[in-house]
Amino acid sequence: MEIIKNITSRSRMPDRLDGAGLTDLNTGYLNGYHAHEECPPLLDISPVSPTFLYSNRIIAFDSDSPMAHSYDVLRNQLLNEHKDRETRVISVTAPTIGCGTTVTAVNLALSFARVPGANVLLVDANSRNPSIGNILGLSAKPPVEDPIRGWLTTVDIRGLRSHLLRAAWGAGKIPLPADLARMTAQVEFARQLLKPTIVLFDLPPMLSSDEVIPFVDMSDTAVIVLAIGKSKLPELEICRSYLGSEKSMQVVLNKTKRHGL
Repeated sequence: MEIIKNITSRSRMPDRLDGAGLTDLNTGYLNGYHAHEECPPLLDISPVSPTFLYSNRIIAFDSDSPMAHSYDVLRNQLLNEHKDRETRVISVTAPTIGCGTTVTAVNLALSFARVPGANVLLVDANSRNPSIGNILGLSAKPPVEDPIRGWLTTVDIRGLRSHLLRAAWGAGKIPLPADLARMTAQVEFARQLLKPTIVLFDLPPMLSSDEVIPFVDMSDTAVIVLAIGKSKLPELEICRSYLGSEKSMQVVLNKTKRHGL
């Protein structure tokens, strides 16, 4: 993976999807949680096998890995942006499928988790292909039917921890507006519960799905993943046109032979 350049977009995002009912959903989900509580309830801890991660090209938990350096460089560039914000919210997406968005999002989350004082929340928001759980070797379905806490866990890799919200899971599908409202309510709940310093969204391809819009709207930065032999410059320009002028955009090149990814 190589960082190409940092871009500030100039165009405006299309209108949001209908968020009717989101306020009621948020109120209902957050009813049992008091924001002033200093110690949020403990989450389930899911130990993850480093060997399994290596087999899925997840390497950024290992600071000694030469391949982790690219993700650390990207992480540092992102940390240098918007330093005035207590919480950074970053969307990871691509123009089209097959660019390595999920691998990039998970590695970037683990790279952030290695920063002292960081509290990372990684969100699987790709309803069309929810695969973070599979990449980490977690159960195919969250163990509890609670639409919030049952899908929220703490991943532990050799003592390195980050939080994972599987807002999307199971068989892939095109989400309805009600699904997006439920997912964004889950994100809001997790943010109030965990007070993360970094929130990362793993999103579907930007050019084939409208459901990226509410998550990009919540973000201050979009990481656009391009792939050698697959992505085209016009696709990148279209992605840039979808982002508002207040959003910064970091572009990375994935699946390069030099890095073996």
